[in-house]
Amino acid sequence: GLDVASVVAGMLVKGVISSAVTLDQVRKEFGVAVAFLVEGTARIGQLSSRSQLDTQTEDYRKMILALARDIRVVLIHLALSLQQLRAMVANKEPPDSPLVVRTAAEVLGIDAPIAHRLGVYWLKNQLEDLAFWLREPDTYLDLLDRLKKRRKGGEDVVRKVVSIIENRLEEYDIKGWVSGREKHPYSVWCKLQRKGSTLDDLHDLIAYRIVVENKVDCYRALGMIHGELVPIPGRFKDYIALPKSNGYQSLHTACIGPFGNRIEIQIRTEEMHQMAEGGVAAHWYYKSGGLGVGKGVGATGYAWLQKLLKVHQNADDPEQFLENVKIDLFPDEIYLFTPQGKIITLPRNATPVDFAYAVHSEVGDQCQGCKINGRIMPLRTPLHTGDTVEILTGKHPHPNRNWLQFVVSGKAKYCISRWIKERERDQLVTMGRDMLEREVRKVGHGLALTDKGLQRGVDALGLPNVEELLFQIGVARLSAVAVLHRMFPDEAGRGSRVAGTQKGAGSERKGHADKGLVLSGLLTDMAVHAARCCGPVPGDAIIGIVTTGRGITIHTHDCPTLQTFAGEPERWIENLTWPAARGTQYLARLRVMAASARKVLALTAEVVAEAKANVLEARFRDRNREPCELLLEVEVRDGDHLNQVRKGIAALPGVIHVERIKG
Repeated sequence: GLDVASVVAGMLVKGVISSAVTLDQVRKEFGVAVAFLVEGTARIGQLSSRSQLDTQTEDYRKMILALARDIRVVLIHLALSLQQLRAMVANKEPPDSPLVVRTAAEVLGIDAPIAHRLGVYWLKNQLEDLAFWLREPDTYLDLLDRLKKRRKGGEDVVRKVVSIIENRLEEYDIKGWVSGREKHPYSVWCKLQRKGSTLDDLHDLIAYRIVVENKVDCYRALGMIHGELVPIPGRFKDYIALPKSNGYQSLHTACIGPFGNRIEIQIRTEEMHQMAEGGVAAHWYYKSGGLGVGKGVGATGYAWLQKLLKVHQNADDPEQFLENVKIDLFPDEIYLFTPQGKIITLPRNATPVDFAYAVHSEVGDQCQGCKINGRIMPLRTPLHTGDTVEILTGKHPHPNRNWLQFVVSGKAKYCISRWIKERERDQLVTMGRDMLEREVRKVGHGLALTDKGLQRGVDALGLPNVEELLFQIGVARLSAVAVLHRMFPDEAGRGSRVAGTQKGAGSERKGHADKGLVLSGLLTDMAVHAARCCGPVPGDAIIGIVTTGRGITIHTHDCPTLQTFAGEPERWIENLTWPAARGTQYLARLRVMAASARKVLALTAEVVAEAKANVLEARFRDRNREPCELLLEVEVRDGDHLNQVRKGIAALPGVIHVERIKG
């Protein structure tokens, strides 16, 4: 149940698309609110002719969600799609007709995923099943018949499993209800296609749901299930502590059932169940009091709408609530058209220069102007969703350093920086030569910078040529002192400054840090530091970043901070390994999710102590919240030691999940 304006708009939109009535007429007869909804829904209907559906369904979905600023526009569009499918199925449209092929493709590629993203799962399932029926009627009806026959044979098993779970809930004094529901036909067909198997090979067609009174009972029920049945590793998901972006909350697990077959189980509260079934539509229904649930579905029950849709959660009137709901599921992206109708996705505040590089790096390099929606505009003009952008190029233009002040996309920044740095390479090579010559003069002993000496350095370091050697010095990836040591190895025995600098350097493939860090694969004597953001430890896959004034900073290979340096490849040092140093401790951070704060801290400290590690800091993010989140800083010897600590904590009673914090 949507509001009256939505129902009226749904009845009028086809007339506007077909030009039978105009928006002005709608506005005059039915008001501004209805006209707004009709216009938004009509715009979505008109997009189909502009985009390349087969290759750009994800961008097209996002374009719809970005253009439809009122959630009702999207819901009306989905309702009209469902109505169209039902009519086409009833009329037995030929499955190979162009209309059927296109409609089914749009529904499966666009409309159903949007319904899924909004959390309206019953609508998603109906859209998928009807599109499947329309496109493959014989396959659909045959599968439906086989599912019906299988259902008759398996109903007794489902009843027994439900009864067993209900009895266990009663034993544990957990109030709730249990159901078993068969997966819908399109979902089953997709699984058959994906696995290349037959219906008899699928043993997880029934999803069991346990609906309890509160969040604590969800975790109690999970503990009961895992205690009574054998859980399947890797199949547990906690969407209560970490909800999906559309607000979906539930505990998911898979176990070996009481009769030896694999079963999937979802555990949630009644409120979570209604939201899972109805999504944003159920949220409005709760607001109207239609379910008699009352409070509890406001700011906390659907926080994603506050964050992503800018919802006015405190509206008492459901019509006011719907009027205020603004959808922006992708706040950091905009969706633009090329003149040919292709969709380009860019970050918010992107400019025509970002657009040019998104089309092709050569288009960006040769960009000299642009047209936005047919008008010539400055290259620094911010673009908006729905703009059509045409890039004007020339034969000899080149990137401008000033572009770096307003471009926002990583590709544009990288390409512009690369072009500038390639042009500046000669300057950096000269700078590297000057730095090397200064070190030669400091050392003395009659040393001179000769071609023969430079080639010795090239050979010792495994570089392709002298120019690359000087360039590496110029950009600070190699130390002039370290290069000099390899150019004149005989000086090491004369007590020269070159030898003194490298004292105790070990093998040629070792580098020392002023903090005791020793890395394998490093060709320089620069200081090495462990990044605080990700806290790497020996045994981790690592990346080195050359940092001005600090030498080399080591990050884990998946540290989010590395994205900051995506446009500066010359600062990256890869293929490094970090062996543990005896007697050295390293800092690492862990996040522990537990059902309750009671005893978890004491038990965790005990486990860490037994593993011969140290707890430097331990704090709860919110001790009263359930499940609770405990943040730990520990000292460990290396990655294996850290894993030992993590596994020990994960095995504690009441602990749901343990993960390492990076970034």
